[in-house]
Amino acid sequence: MLRSWPSSPAGRWSLASTRASSSESLVTAAASREHHDLTAPIKRPSFKACLPTMFRCGSLSLERRRLLVLAAIISCMLAVAWSRRVRRASRSPAKWGSGRLALGISSVMAAAFRWLGITARNDILEKAPHVLALEGRQVLACWHPHGLYTIAPLVFHSPHPRNKNSPIYSFATAVASVVFQVPIFRELLLLFDCRAADSKVIDGLLHSGRSVFVCPGGIHEQLETDPEQEQIFFPPQLGFVRQAIKHGVPLVPTYNIGENQLYDVPQWSRAASGCLRKKFNIGIPFGLGRWGLPFLPHQTHLSIRVGSTIEVGAPQDREVDDEQVREVFRRYCVELQRLFEAHKGTDLPAHLAANGLRIVWRGHEHEDLSAASLLSEDGASDDPSQAQEVIGGYRLPAEVDRTVADAAAGQCASRS
Repeated sequence: MLRSWPSSPAGRWSLASTRASSSESLVTAAASREHHDLTAPIKRPSFKACLPTMFRCGSLSLERRRLLVLAAIISCMLAVAWSRRVRRASRSPAKWGSGRLALGISSVMAAAFRWLGITARNDILEKAPHVLALEGRQVLACWHPHGLYTIAPLVFHSPHPRNKNSPIYSFATAVASVVFQVPIFRELLLLFDCRAADSKVIDGLLHSGRSVFVCPGGIHEQLETDPEQEQIFFPPQLGFVRQAIKHGVPLVPTYNIGENQLYDVPQWSRAASGCLRKKFNIGIPFGLGRWGLPFLPHQTHLSIRVGSTIEVGAPQDREVDDEQVREVFRRYCVELQRLFEAHKGTDLPAHLAANGLRIVWRGHEHEDLSAASLLSEDGASDDPSQAQEVIGGYRLPAEVDRTVADAAAGQCASRS
């Protein structure tokens, strides 16, 4: 039997209110039962519901989806094109980017490392007489040792190739090619005039008339870094010596004293790095610094020392003779040992200075390249072509122009 609808307005209002109250009570009761029912499944929001609206494909129109896909494709194409441009720049002798920007960034980096307790004395910055003698000359300079992360070259050497007032202005620095695959860092290296450490690239740089900094030890020396022993490793073929003889540019050894003491190298790190090198030909050493933390260096004073030039003669068009390579390399080691012996007493702790410098020619480990052997042989040599004079405590090659030598002596006298 159907209930009749009230004819009066008051009756209709009362019936509607009753039905609304009943519905609200039913909803509240249902919610209460669901709240107290522990067996009821928990409703979790879907992953799609958590995404912002712009990423929900269902909420985008077809036109907007096409625009997003097009933007992604264009971004990928631009990234690939930029990477190729950076790769070409890493193999070109032309300068890249703003020199003022490079000087500004290097100043910030040097200030940050000084705040961390890393200070440096630099023969280049102090413009020592034998460094002034390099100004205007094309040379192939070598830095030793490599160290774990090459802090001295990266932080305290980087501003000089872009500083027009520096004796080594326009020097290019050869670094591992793999670092030019790392975004941001590769652009930073290009600003600092770094180029890929490839024989063809170095040959092109020397052919264009530019001076080059290289690290002959490379990855092998990096993985053999030992804070308790100063040691240097040379490659079996001595490619840097062959390049110098081929182009007729003198060799200049430099030694960054204190580079090896910035980090401790645990044994497990050496083993892991060795496996990576065997399988992928890359070295990722892991060093521990202050408070046992990774990548935070110990408080250290670095001394960047520059040796005298090693003349190699006129450029050669023919194949470089192995005997000449060996002879030039031995003279280079003599100067390197002399440079280390001259500064180890003031720049290194006593126990490290007593250990001396260990030089290893890979594949020729039987060669005696110790200081006792090399310096005794050099003292017995009386070859007039290798005669060098001493000005202000530094040895200058006899081939250096007398005007440069006199100017260097005058600056040294004014400083004293």
